[in-house]
Amino acid sequence: MAAIYLAVCIFYYVFQERFIFVPLGTLSDDAAIELGTEFNEVFLNGVEGGRIHALHIKVAKPKGCILYFHGHTGHISRWGPIAEELTSFGFDVFVPDYRGYGKSRGARSQEILYSDALLCYNYLKESRPEEKICIYGRSLGTAMASWLAGRTHSGGVVLETPFNNLQDVAAYHTKIIPVGFLLKYGFRNELHLKYSKSPILIAHGTKDKVVPYRCGFSLFKTAKLKAEMVTIPGGHHSDLNGYPVFRERLQAFFDKHFD
Repeated sequence: MAAIYLAVCIFYYVFQERFIFVPLGTLSDDAAIELGTEFNEVFLNGVEGGRIHALHIKVAKPKGCILYFHGHTGHISRWGPIAEELTSFGFDVFVPDYRGYGKSRGARSQEILYSDALLCYNYLKESRPEEKICIYGRSLGTAMASWLAGRTHSGGVVLETPFNNLQDVAAYHTKIIPVGFLLKYGFRNELHLKYSKSPILIAHGTKDKVVPYRCGFSLFKTAKLKAEMVTIPGGHHSDLNGYPVFRERLQAFFDKHFD
């Protein structure tokens, strides 16, 4: 039994990236991206020879730009239309793909992902003041959003179905595996968010089976002096946009901080 347990631990250690990052394939550089809204494709050169591909989705007379960090499953062909929905609030949306997703290339690590997030933020800063940038993270993307929030002065931060740290989420799913000793990615959102000087909106559903509600609420308690939380009774991991209260609170947050 001990040998089997050790083998399982080794398996999780070696193949953990396959659970954390699920790109569902890559895209060729000339692959067409289809959206109903005007957009530009952007390529940014990252550290260690990496390249970040992003979509800059545009609206007429934007009140700001949302920097959208997406979830762990699927590349830009899936997340582009999801991010595009946020243009209905009157914002441009800039949505990058992580390395190994879609048209983004290069080696990946926690530090590199953070570096790429800052690269995207600085790109947007070239054409607008920081207070007109809203950092938005969804699920896995809340790791990049929280890290960035602690190091910038954006106009606001939105965290949809976030976690306090990856160890808590992994422990929820693996139970008996000592994930604290095995994870290469800590994603300590609760530490980074303490340093944020921006207003924060956290949204989580009580029936989330991917990132349990307690993880989002724990993160809220970390930043409660500058954060507000919208709890969605019955909400799951991928359906918050279907609840009127979520869109209402999101609209109120945008109206308050991006007037």
